[in-house]
Amino acid sequence: MKSKQKRKGTKEMEKLKDRLKRITIKQWHIVVIVVGILFISLGAFHKNIWFDESYSVGLARHTFGEIWSIGGHDVHPILYYWMLRIVYLITGGSIIAYKIFSVIPIAILIILGYTHIRKDFGEKTGFIFSFLTVVLPEVAVYAVEIRMYSWAILAVTILSIYAYRLSKEDNTKNWIIFGISSLASIYLHYYGLMAAGLINVILLVYLIIKKRKKGLIFIISFGIVQGLAYLPWLMNFVTQLSNVSHGFWIGFSFPKTPMELLSSQLAGYVKSSDYTDLLVPTVLSLELYGYIIYKTYKYFKEKQDLQPFKWSVIVYFAVIIAAIIITVVMKTSILYYRYLFVITGLYIFAISFILAKEKNKVEIMTILSVIAILGGYNNIKIIKDNYDSSNYEPVKYIEENIQEGDTIAFSNLGGGFVAAIHFVDNQVYFYNPENWGVEEAYKAFGPNYDTCVTKEFAEKCSNRVWIIDDVNGSLYEDLFEDKEYKKASEKEFFTKYHDYNYKITLIEK
Repeated sequence: MKSKQKRKGTKEMEKLKDRLKRITIKQWHIVVIVVGILFISLGAFHKNIWFDESYSVGLARHTFGEIWSIGGHDVHPILYYWMLRIVYLITGGSIIAYKIFSVIPIAILIILGYTHIRKDFGEKTGFIFSFLTVVLPEVAVYAVEIRMYSWAILAVTILSIYAYRLSKEDNTKNWIIFGISSLASIYLHYYGLMAAGLINVILLVYLIIKKRKKGLIFIISFGIVQGLAYLPWLMNFVTQLSNVSHGFWIGFSFPKTPMELLSSQLAGYVKSSDYTDLLVPTVLSLELYGYIIYKTYKYFKEKQDLQPFKWSVIVYFAVIIAAIIITVVMKTSILYYRYLFVITGLYIFAISFILAKEKNKVEIMTILSVIAILGGYNNIKIIKDNYDSSNYEPVKYIEENIQEGDTIAFSNLGGGFVAAIHFVDNQVYFYNPENWGVEEAYKAFGPNYDTCVTKEFAEKCSNRVWIIDDVNGSLYEDLFEDKEYKKASEKEFFTKYHDYNYKITLIEK
């Protein structure tokens, strides 16, 4: 009896193996797309926000004209905020809807591996591109944040794909997509501006060398159109450049900053304030870079076609070099690991292209498995922190106790701005004694919000004031203790989402 069951089990296993063998890479690719989109969406269904997201949420509540004028004093272009405004008008400002809106371009990026990369560079390259887009740790972070990064990476990647296609043949439809994606790139992020500028120049030079008259007419025409379309923003661009030159918040510390730049794609969701959490991703990133360099040299010697790979690498590192040059000239760093996500589609393609040429399946599986393990672990951390019950406690506490006419005051870049978004009907004051020059940009937080650089605002507060400090803050002692205010209550909160901590103090006269 046992022998029959064993033989039956063996036959079933053999049938399963046969079925798996008959599944084509095309079918596996579709599985990766479906499962991958679900995977990167898992961390999106919550209402937590941090400072950067609070700015996006606040600005989306303004009219398109106000977004243009207020956003002109920020450090990013405004296309994303306009897009978010449309989501606001459709959904009424749902935080979850905003987060799903950030998932959409990453889902499209995964699909591009099937619809475009596979078609242009073969099944293996397309499959690996989609797979890496799903499991690369950094992707899961920005796929669920209410920021412009996921849309920027999509725009730059589409631009790169169509630039390559246009290097092969002139096609009116492709030129239109090239022009739209280029314009979107420059209006979504300034790293997108650098990438789009470089791609346009490289394609122009290529067409000149190849003496492609029709292509030259198209790219010059699109260049003029893009320039004219960008002209209205130039005044705001100059204003933002001036703001950056007078003191940007991005700094440089050794060895943390180089490690962040090297390992950002593999590190993903890192919460540590020092560089210890970056050690493993940095080592693995260096090994991956070493592997790609070695294989590139090998394929070059074999005289294999590496032109698409070379283009992606040139643009990727040219953007980084441009950022370094601007940093040196302006004496203010704009080289930041988060911004590299905008050009990470080129990084993913370069790895996919080289791995697809590798005939040793063990090498391919090893690299993809290590990245997948990092990606899975990273997404587990994201989901665990995003859905932790501690995240809702500070806002819930204020909601249950705040009264009409109460004032909110804070002086840090954390929980105070989260409160400013949730309690728009109450007067909110941000105390900024360092005078960062953010008054105009922070009008995004609404008509009942003010940035104050002197202590006088304390005189205008109501009889009940909610002070939102971090646990080491002392705004009450600094501003209110000598103004007849007494502490009515004080409570501390520690949240998992972005490791925010709150000391919420209610004071009364």
